[in-house]
Amino acid sequence: MKHYRNPFVFAFLMVASLFFIWGFCHAMLDVLNKHFQNILQVSKAQSGLVQTSVFGAYLLMGLPAALLIRRIGYQRGILVGLMILAIGAFLFIPAGLVFKSFWAFCLALFILSTGLACIETAANPYVTVLGPKDGAPGRLSVAQAFNSCAYIIAPTVGGLLLFGQKVEVGNPDFHSLLLPYIVLGCVVLLIFGVFSFIKLPAIEDGAAADAGDATIFKAHLTRQPHFTMGVFTQFLYIIAQIGINAFAVNYIVENAIVKDSSGATTTAPLFAWYQSMTHAATPDATAAYVITFAMILYAVGRFSGAPLSRLIKPNLLLALYGIANSVVILLAIADIKLVSWMILPLCWLFMSIMFPFIFAMSVRNLGVQTKIAASFHVIAVGAAGSIAAVLMGWLWDRYHSVGISFTLPLIGFIATTIYGFAYPRLLDKSAQAA
Repeated sequence: MKHYRNPFVFAFLMVASLFFIWGFCHAMLDVLNKHFQNILQVSKAQSGLVQTSVFGAYLLMGLPAALLIRRIGYQRGILVGLMILAIGAFLFIPAGLVFKSFWAFCLALFILSTGLACIETAANPYVTVLGPKDGAPGRLSVAQAFNSCAYIIAPTVGGLLLFGQKVEVGNPDFHSLLLPYIVLGCVVLLIFGVFSFIKLPAIEDGAAADAGDATIFKAHLTRQPHFTMGVFTQFLYIIAQIGINAFAVNYIVENAIVKDSSGATTTAPLFAWYQSMTHAATPDATAAYVITFAMILYAVGRFSGAPLSRLIKPNLLLALYGIANSVVILLAIADIKLVSWMILPLCWLFMSIMFPFIFAMSVRNLGVQTKIAASFHVIAVGAAGSIAAVLMGWLWDRYHSVGISFTLPLIGFIATTIYGFAYPRLLDKSAQAA
């Protein structure tokens, strides 16, 4: 046993570094959304196409990525994903310097995200099988904590580079946008080089391994409700997460700064203090820093998820966090001016464990079907991400009501709660189906 421990720890740390990379990419999206609203004067619904470009790649490439990884293995699948990711990052250069078009950036994001889809399809299931089954949710939560650390850094980078200067309408200048993606491309190429020379432990998850393991569920994936309901829950949860992330800056600014009928402006005292403390140039930049604080809570939740899952059953912990977030979103829907924006960051604390726990719980005991099962989560992420921001933005534009638009996240958190409570029964039904 001692012989395998160090290789597994090394492999876990190496793969965890990938979680940081795609976390940075996703967190920058949420700042890009507001940046394009400002610099290109696109609507909230149109800016939601940033998320559609990214998650459309997940939707279209999830299953092909899984089939590729099933053929060439986890490590080579990661290498393919890293190379595509680097190409997408460097395509920001012609998008910003030559085409200077919103659609050119969307194309670059689509290619970049194709690489992310490959990496996630390989990395998430690899972490779950890299140790005991009971520890899979906690192990994936810790790996996702590296992802959360990137979410702390990216909004700050976005706030400094994208919102640090006044925007001149009609004369877009994308130079500030290029630097983070050029650096990202170079870092990804460096990681590609490292992964080309190391050797990750091979995980035996083929049919031969399944035959000797009585805990593996042999039934087809469609007959295993713990998996099918897990994917459906993931779809609804991702709608909640992406929708909140995409319009958090909008919500915070509009809730913390209020204009009355006479045109007089009132700013929440804490928001004004935060803007002064951070020396933020604009309210949008201040809101981006508030999101940074929310991401710190997100990381704390991820790191604490593993030890908490040893004290409380993962499915019960998931359900409790779902209840807590439902309450937070109800308070956001109430839109208590100058107040609700302070409560919203708690949403990230309770969202922290949701993706890794739902994923790990739903792929439990799937054996040789794990890689394909993982691709359905990537597809669910893609499908949800493709519609979440656009739909939420359309609702906001159409009804001018934060309450109506935030009912989408509420549905996701209610579904997460139900899945957590129902999980033991779903797992039993999957075992009987085998």
